[in-house]
Amino acid sequence: MTDLQLALIALGALIIIAVVLFNWWQERKLHKETESRFVEPETDVLMDEDFRIDPHTVLRGDKREEPEEEEFVVRVRIQDDEPAPQVAPSYAAEPSLSVEEPEVKAAPAISEPAFDEAPVRIDSAEDVAEEEAPALYASTVASDLPPEQEPVALAQSEEPVVNLGSATAPWDEPAAEPEQADAPESIALPADVDAQIDLSAILYLPRPYSGAALRQQFLNFSEIDKPVYAFGLDAFREWHLLTREQEQGEFTRCVCSLQMADRSGAVSREMLIRFQNAAEDIALNLGAQVEWQGAPDPLVYAQALDAFCIEVDKLVSLHIVQGSNGPFTGTKFRGLAEASGLVLGNDGAFHYRDEQGHTSFSLINQDSNPFNADMLRTVVIKGVVFQLDIPHVKNCTEVFNQMVLAARQMSHSLNANLVDDNYRQLTDTQIDRIRQQLKMLHAQMITRGIMPGGQTAARLFS
Repeated sequence: MTDLQLALIALGALIIIAVVLFNWWQERKLHKETESRFVEPETDVLMDEDFRIDPHTVLRGDKREEPEEEEFVVRVRIQDDEPAPQVAPSYAAEPSLSVEEPEVKAAPAISEPAFDEAPVRIDSAEDVAEEEAPALYASTVASDLPPEQEPVALAQSEEPVVNLGSATAPWDEPAAEPEQADAPESIALPADVDAQIDLSAILYLPRPYSGAALRQQFLNFSEIDKPVYAFGLDAFREWHLLTREQEQGEFTRCVCSLQMADRSGAVSREMLIRFQNAAEDIALNLGAQVEWQGAPDPLVYAQALDAFCIEVDKLVSLHIVQGSNGPFTGTKFRGLAEASGLVLGNDGAFHYRDEQGHTSFSLINQDSNPFNADMLRTVVIKGVVFQLDIPHVKNCTEVFNQMVLAARQMSHSLNANLVDDNYRQLTDTQIDRIRQQLKMLHAQMITRGIMPGGQTAARLFS
C-alpha cells in the first residue's frame, strides 16, 4: 500500500471516530436536558408500551418549569351619581401604563373600608357619665368609693376618654357595626373560559341588560387581533355565549375574555391595553363593577405561554414516495386509504377520526394539491404524507401506532418507500425515538395544565 492510501485510511478512521464522539456528546447533552426538565420516575415508563397518562391524576398546580403565579382580583365600583374614586390607576385610566407592574394592576378593592374611616370619638368623663351611664350609676360619686380607690377615680376623671368602639361597658348595648356596601357575589367563570390562556373581566351589572344591549357594547373589541369571547349570566345562573340568538335574553353578569396566545404568537402590549380599556369603558357605560381575573402580569404571562406553545407544537410526518414501480394510480391509492379507515374530507385530505368525530391523523397529497373524487380517477401520484398534529390528540402514542401501521401497509401495497421529512428510510429505531418524544411532549402539556386534545388545546393551537 502506498503512503497516500495509508493516509486516506487514517483520515477516514479519524472522521468516523469524530462522528461517533459527536453523536455521543449530542445524546449526553439531550439526556441532561431531559433530566433537568422532568423528575426521574421510579420506573421507566417511557419504555413501557402500555404507558398511559391519566389526566385526572395530574395536579394542575404541579408546575416544574415555572413558579406558580397567583391569580389576582381587582374590583372597581363605579357609581352613577358620583365620580369614580381616585384609586390606583387601572388600564383604562393610564393607556400608557406598563403592564409589567403587577402591583399597579392588583390594586386593593375599594369596597374594603380604609383604616382612617374607622370612627374615633373623644369624650370627657362627664359626657360619658351623662349620656351613657344609667341613673343608678350616675348617682354614684367619688366620695362613696373606698379611700384607696379615690385617687384612681379622680385621676381617670381628669383624662379624656378615647372610645374606639372595641369594648363596651356592662350596661352598654352592643355597638352597631358600620354599614358596608354588599360585595358582589362570587361566581364561577363560564366553562369555555380557561384561566390558563384567558384574561377575563367580570362585569357586575347594576340591573339586567338585554343581550342586544350588551352586544352593542362589545363592538369596542372589533379591532383586537386575538379571539375575544363574551358571555352573559341569565336569571337561572347559566352562562350563554352572547350571539345573535341571545339578543332577547336578559343578563345580570357579563364576562369578557381575551385569549392571550395562539399559533400566530402572543398578544401584543398594544392589543392588551386596548382590550383592558375597552372593558373598563363598557363597565363605565353600564354603571357596572369590573373584576379582573388572570395572571398578575398578563403581558409577561402571554409571552411565556407562547414560548411553551412553540416548544410542544410539533407535527409528525411520514412520507410515502414512489418506489421502483414509479408513481401509483389515484384509484388504487384511494382504495387503500379507505380500507385503512380514512375518509376524504371537504378540505381535500383524508382523515382518520375517533369515536367523537375528531381527526386523529390526516393523509394529504405531497404536491399540496387537494384530493377530490374526480381527480383520483385519472391522476397518478408521486407521494403522499401522513400527518399527526400532536397537541390535538388525546392518546398520542396509540394514534401514532395506528398511523405507522396504516403507512406501512400502504407503502407495502404500493411498492413505495416510507421515509421521514429528509427522505431517509424510516427504521424501527427511528420510529421508537419518535414515540418516546411524543410521550415527553404530552407529559409537558399535562404538567402545564393544558390537556392534549381538549378544548383549551384546540383554541391555543389553532
